[in-house]
Amino acid sequence: MSLIRRNPDLAAAALLALVTACFSEVSFSSLRESINFPLLALLFSLMTIVAALRRAGFFSGLFCHLFQKPMNSRRMGQVFLFLSFFTSMVFTNDLSLIIFVPLAISLFKEAHALRLVIPVLTWMTIAANLGSMLTPIGNPQNLFIYAHYHLPLAEFLSITAPITVLSAVLLFLASYTLEDRPLLLRFAKPTGIPRLRIALLLLLFALCLLNVLRLLPISFLLAIVIPACALLDRKAFREVDYKLLALFLALFIAVGNLTHIPGLQEKPAALLAGHEFWISLFLSQVVSNVPATVMLSPYTENYTALLLGVNIGGLGTLIASMASLISFKAYLSMRFHFARAYFLVFTGANLGFLAVLIGAYLVLWGK
Repeated sequence: MSLIRRNPDLAAAALLALVTACFSEVSFSSLRESINFPLLALLFSLMTIVAALRRAGFFSGLFCHLFQKPMNSRRMGQVFLFLSFFTSMVFTNDLSLIIFVPLAISLFKEAHALRLVIPVLTWMTIAANLGSMLTPIGNPQNLFIYAHYHLPLAEFLSITAPITVLSAVLLFLASYTLEDRPLLLRFAKPTGIPRLRIALLLLLFALCLLNVLRLLPISFLLAIVIPACALLDRKAFREVDYKLLALFLALFIAVGNLTHIPGLQEKPAALLAGHEFWISLFLSQVVSNVPATVMLSPYTENYTALLLGVNIGGLGTLIASMASLISFKAYLSMRFHFARAYFLVFTGANLGFLAVLIGAYLVLWGK
């Protein structure tokens, strides 16, 4: 029971898979068609490599290099904000927040600037969710849409780039709401970083990018990544987000079952037609954007509206993007925290950004 309480999204997806199986003809071949094994394999590879990079000190070394010079509170907040924004494009929004949110909390605590923690974490979370929008590997829903609709990379970027650029401008302006005062912090240069291991891990990451570009088969990628990571850092396998993989698996099965129920293909498609952006945006507020993507994709070919709907829809409620819960849980782990204040600041900032980006969507796409 405690496992279900800790993972309500996974429990709901598993229940949906079981219920839909009762009304659909389930077979081994139908399951094999429903489950996107290459996508799961790529996600597993990316998460393993990034976990190994983190364990090797790659991100902490990058962080210390950026903070060698003295800076004020606003400048440090801006660095964290744009670290989250740009790293999420490559290492996903979840992993970006997992890496940098604890560092931000510890630094602002050390600098005796605790009142800046809530606004900085809020902007970091929004930045990670919006920065990850740009690339296919920025977040799970992007990778799913990119693979499901077999989109060319140039076309994918042409859809996401305008909103991402606007988001960067908005985030820069928003960062000036942070308090500006001197901070006295000193950082020691990290020692003992295994440069060769990091170089090899970055090479493995580059191979994953070749798979995203459809230049390297997933079977060949797995044949290299799994043994290489086992040799370089086998403990990295323990830090893979297996819950996310299980969530995708359950959703693939549930949606596959739905599409095999007689009469249940045409009706949702008819209801969704012309309203993909709004339905995906509002559904994301309730079930989060990853499940919304998998649930809606079989019923529409309008990938532009779906892609923008679930990404812009990652703003808004605390569960609209599950990555937002990473920051919230990290904040709650502080000895002195104010959950209500965090919720109000986070929700207000998210709704403000959501309103502006919806307006930008209406201007750019006219729907």
